[in-house]
Amino acid sequence: MVLNIKVQDKGRLLRGFSFMGILGLLFCIFWGCAPKEAQNPPTAVADLPPKPEPEIRAVWVSVLAEGLKSPEEIRQLVETVRRANLNTIVAQVHREGAAMFKSTLQPRHASIADRPGFDPLATLLKEARDTSGGKAPLAVHAWFNSFKIGEQKDYLDSTPSPIAIAHPDWYTRDSKGEIQYELEQGVPAVQDHMIAVIEECLRNYDVDGVNLDFVRYFGNDRGYNPWALKRFFDQTGIIGRPAVDDEAWSEFRRNQVSNFVKRCAISVWTLRPKATFSVDAVGWGPAPVEQFSDSRPYADALQDWSGWSERGWVDLVLLMDYKRDWVADQAEEYRDWADFSSELIIRSEGRMVAVGIGGYFNPGKDLLVQYEEALDRGLGTGLFSYDRPTQEAADSDVAMRGSRSPVWDLIKTEIYPHPAPAPKPDWRSDLCFIAGFLKDESGNAIEGGEVGLAGTPYTTLSDGSGFFAFYALLPGSYQLSAPGQTIDGKTVNAIAGKVTWFE
Repeated sequence: MVLNIKVQDKGRLLRGFSFMGILGLLFCIFWGCAPKEAQNPPTAVADLPPKPEPEIRAVWVSVLAEGLKSPEEIRQLVETVRRANLNTIVAQVHREGAAMFKSTLQPRHASIADRPGFDPLATLLKEARDTSGGKAPLAVHAWFNSFKIGEQKDYLDSTPSPIAIAHPDWYTRDSKGEIQYELEQGVPAVQDHMIAVIEECLRNYDVDGVNLDFVRYFGNDRGYNPWALKRFFDQTGIIGRPAVDDEAWSEFRRNQVSNFVKRCAISVWTLRPKATFSVDAVGWGPAPVEQFSDSRPYADALQDWSGWSERGWVDLVLLMDYKRDWVADQAEEYRDWADFSSELIIRSEGRMVAVGIGGYFNPGKDLLVQYEEALDRGLGTGLFSYDRPTQEAADSDVAMRGSRSPVWDLIKTEIYPHPAPAPKPDWRSDLCFIAGFLKDESGNAIEGGEVGLAGTPYTTLSDGSGFFAFYALLPGSYQLSAPGQTIDGKTVNAIAGKVTWFE
């Protein structure tokens, strides 16, 4: 199938030109070019293709389809990504509470159960970093479905035991008290477990990034787990089951999500300081006109991803701006969220924001239009997904899916004609971070304890596990302030580009 695609914005032709190339063009226009016999021989610089700046050019790869389930699929995936001049593979390594890497904490994912010696993440890292023959290196981000695990029916007899067997009390409940098969973020043990799984991956695999998906609630009627409700009652003194739109209840749940993001960031930056920590951000409904708190992601998903970026709790926001460009109101929403993303970059002091494009919603021609809209705003991109990169692929049984889609060649021809490296999270290189756990003399976590840095305006509260942290500080010596606690008055020497843990 051939798609008749035309680049719509002629301004894109100048994208990536070098300064010297433009200067030479102006010289010829205003002073005329010398005759051939009088010209110097062409220089190597003039013949080189433009060198695009580093930018996010990502694609999500799910375990539900081909791409990660065998060495052959992985080789084809890497070849296809290079073919399109993309540079980042966001590979799903944790889904349904099961792992696509060697884990002592989670069951092995069912899609690779028949290949006991096969390690998908290790194989992908090896293929992505093979630069023999001039191949471009690719960044690999480990994608974790954080809290959506389902009933785990494929893992009930697995070793280690799945959460559904070991901790059924970790599931959330809706406002009616009915179990929902998502982990409750308001249970500290849930966060401890998920952090341990992510840290296990980071210790054993030199990934280029960690990507959190489903780091949110699945609607504002979730969160009514008995343990979470007890914590809410203890903190607020409120009696009685809160309504789904109760302001204090919404803020409590939103804080549970944010606390997990903050803690995961510190884990990533401690174990892999050069890795990129990213979150998948929902783009439900229209973009906010005045402030992010007016948006559905904030109110319904209880996900303050704009605040995470502004406060320095993430390196990269991948906005899931999944809209149909052939539907007028959705096309407008796509562009409005892209505009919001551009503005967020300005407010975020070095953090990155990229637009995720829902390929499965759009025919190939509309997909390329959405790419152009992102690039015209200076935004990186993420395509969901490798298996269904276009609507034609989503409607196809096999023939148009994955590597067989013609869209990869169109992306190279029309969007990314030249390779570009994936960006690094350089904003952290001159800043430092301080983290620790607030505990009593018996080693029990202290929740809601105030910790500050003496002589500064910085204060924070410890979470349900006693974790606390300070972000994006200037390097130097800091004295902790925690009246009545054993850490009060202790000093830490924070070093640029690193996380300093208070022990």
